[in-house]
Amino acid sequence: MNERELPVLIQAFAGESLLRLLECERDSHEALRTRYGAILLRGFGLGSAEEFREAAKLAFVRDSQEYIGGVSPRGKVMAGVYESTRFPAHLRIPQHNEMAYLPEPPRALAFYCETEPGWGGETPLADARVIYAQMDAKTLAEFEERGVSYHRYLFGPRWNLHDRLRQRIVPLHTSWMAAFATDDPGVVERCCRENGSRVDWDKEEGAKINNVLPAVRRHPETGEMLWFNQVSTFLSSPRSTGLVRWAMYQGSYRDPFLRPFHATFGDGGRIGLRQLNAVTDAIEGSTVRFRWQKGDLLMVDNFLVTHGRMPFRGERRILVAIH
Repeated sequence: MNERELPVLIQAFAGESLLRLLECERDSHEALRTRYGAILLRGFGLGSAEEFREAAKLAFVRDSQEYIGGVSPRGKVMAGVYESTRFPAHLRIPQHNEMAYLPEPPRALAFYCETEPGWGGETPLADARVIYAQMDAKTLAEFEERGVSYHRYLFGPRWNLHDRLRQRIVPLHTSWMAAFATDDPGVVERCCRENGSRVDWDKEEGAKINNVLPAVRRHPETGEMLWFNQVSTFLSSPRSTGLVRWAMYQGSYRDPFLRPFHATFGDGGRIGLRQLNAVTDAIEGSTVRFRWQKGDLLMVDNFLVTHGRMPFRGERRILVAIH
């Protein structure tokens, strides 16, 4: 197991068919994903969102899921295919397992590079087994014992967008109407009940959604221990975002539970800078990057490998399918 081998690269031969390869070599690809966690298929001429959706379905032997209840602002391209994120280009998205704040997160992800970034914009990868092994022992024991309580605030139809502080951070935020693809609060409540979440409504008809989950999990197939949570995306620190940006973000919300995302230990205790810095150390020591090329297809085991996004300039369009 060597995180430096992420992702495993499969380069096309001249004229080789991607769909035929995925269909005929499915067992080999599944074995590689289970061992390494991420495979990059390059040079196969993947040229459209439709082809991408079909390739991902063949690779994972199941249809893609709709992105319902997620915290990231993203646009839907077609059924089962989404933009990777609409977070501002100058911000880095920390490493995370997709939708780890839910009891049953996606098993796999597929990414397609429709437009390669001109500068930056890499999708860093990190092996969750390696993060677990490199985590400071005291910090790991705290998270294993106490778990994580995730708090999501999705704004409602009465949210005051004229507030100057809110105008500053609205690109980081999404509404429950967009997140759940509905304007019916009853649908949100039903979805939350089904995934073990609690939802409360405030006077602006915003949804406060809470889950308490383990910070580590075993891989559903191999049984390996994994660092599996979204602490690094739900909480920021001066080290992860820079002191000025961190202070501005903290000052934009008097109540941390009205932030787009917030987290505490599962027992309600505060996760402090000591713990956050230890998490950052372990993740940064495990993270590798690769440069996107147009037409790339990246297949990721969502339990084994975390992903993020580096800041970028210019055009960048990466599509994602969730399985």
